[in-house]
Amino acid sequence: MNRSKFHEFFILTMSLLVMTIAHAQIKVGNLQIIKPSVRATSPGQLISSAYLTIENKGSTTDRLVAVSFARAKEVQLHEMKMDGDKMMMRQMTGIEIPANGSVELKPGGYHLMLMGLDSAIKDGEQLKMTLQFEKAGKVDVVFPSQALGGMKMH
Repeated sequence: MNRSKFHEFFILTMSLLVMTIAHAQIKVGNLQIIKPSVRATSPGQLISSAYLTIENKGSTTDRLVAVSFARAKEVQLHEMKMDGDKMMMRQMTGIEIPANGSVELKPGGYHLMLMGLDSAIKDGEQLKMTLQFEKAGKVDVVFPSQALGGMKMH
């Protein structure tokens, strides 16, 4: 294999490895964290949102009760839902993950609000947040950031 072909092969292999690690499933207790992502922001924007799916493989309900992120003053658990003909957003004290079920945090539903960011979140960053569950405990999760156009809207 010539040097140029080897270089291309190496780059492709490393890219696939990074994508696999970024989308790996993280486990804590009976819970699996799947496809975490956070929205990239514009310069000066002090708020963003983060999404993920949480699967509960256990026989008892658990709750996501807190999230911490070093670059935000606060992370709030939020829910958006229709109230008649108005879309309402409210802060939650926890998000229930049913036994043998799952919860998807996504645009237009449950999500994490990153409040008081200390700097813009650039597309492609890998951001570590700590999720705190009532029963399963704490787990560090890396959230890849994506520009708004790169995120799948629901």
